[in-house]
Amino acid sequence: MLLTRRHLLCAWGAAGAATLLPATTAQARTGPDDWLAWFRANRRHVAAVVDDGRGGRVAHRPHEPQPLASAVKVVHLAGYSAALRAGLVRADEPVRVGDWEQYYLGLDGGAHPASLRALGIRSTNGVTADDPDHLVTLDDLVSSMIRFSDNAATDFLRYRLGEGLLRAAAARHGWPTAPVPEILGEVLAFILGRRVDVRRYLEDPRLQLEVVGKFPDLPATYDGQRPWARTTWAGTAAGLNRAHRSLTSDEVARTHLERGRPTPPGVVGVGFKGGSLAGILTVGTTVRWADGRVGSAAVLVREVDEQRFATSGELVSLVQQTLLDPAALRRFQVSLS
Repeated sequence: MLLTRRHLLCAWGAAGAATLLPATTAQARTGPDDWLAWFRANRRHVAAVVDDGRGGRVAHRPHEPQPLASAVKVVHLAGYSAALRAGLVRADEPVRVGDWEQYYLGLDGGAHPASLRALGIRSTNGVTADDPDHLVTLDDLVSSMIRFSDNAATDFLRYRLGEGLLRAAAARHGWPTAPVPEILGEVLAFILGRRVDVRRYLEDPRLQLEVVGKFPDLPATYDGQRPWARTTWAGTAAGLNRAHRSLTSDEVARTHLERGRPTPPGVVGVGFKGGSLAGILTVGTTVRWADGRVGSAAVLVREVDEQRFATSGELVSLVQQTLLDPAALRRFQVSLS
């Protein structure tokens, strides 16, 4: 029988769908003050820019690169919007699921299976679609990238749009030094312990079999995965903040970032894209007020232990609260002073 990547994905099954991170569902009881205390003790591991749009601003190590994790995906979103405006792609452009899933390697915390479920795509093995010829739209992939942080969707967009277009879009939105990673390539390096060309992996069954054989040897613990996470794509809080702030004026990007998010009184939109890897948490967020004011924030933290990582939701709440409440912004500023 001809060996295909779909056979390989089925072969490693649940192992291939395993997460690079521990689950965070059973979160420890904590609150914003606990994160502020962590900031005070770990200032050198925090990079932050917050601008509440009313004159309040915090900048702490704004130009020091730190790992971005999935927060980088706003670059791909910006590129998609630019390509739509230029007529290079269509939102309803059909995408074959098998072409999307060629970039899927598992190890995504269940993001891709969640994407399939949201799109109503049957997946008997819980890993890949039953029908690789099933069609979705390009906009479906963008939604999967932002809503579920689907890495395969992100890499598909990278190749569909082109690295040059993504870099130009990032620069247009104030982030000329933004990375444009091949996420599949980074994960392959984690598995194999060496860099390999992604296109070669997609076309070489022997290399694919080598990857399968390495799965049992992957670090199974949070701390075991942290050394790799430290080496992944990095960027600055200043650049990420500028991008988020600029994208509030981009209707396509704004719609994806704000979709389904509740808005407090006086607020017309809350945008968000975060990220996480072992030891790494990242937050990019905006608040658009009814009076036209815009607040934006980018907070990157590293060297987060497993117990603290389990309170990531509280970090997101804290950062968003700094844009809504001047007192919260002052407490945030003091914790980093």
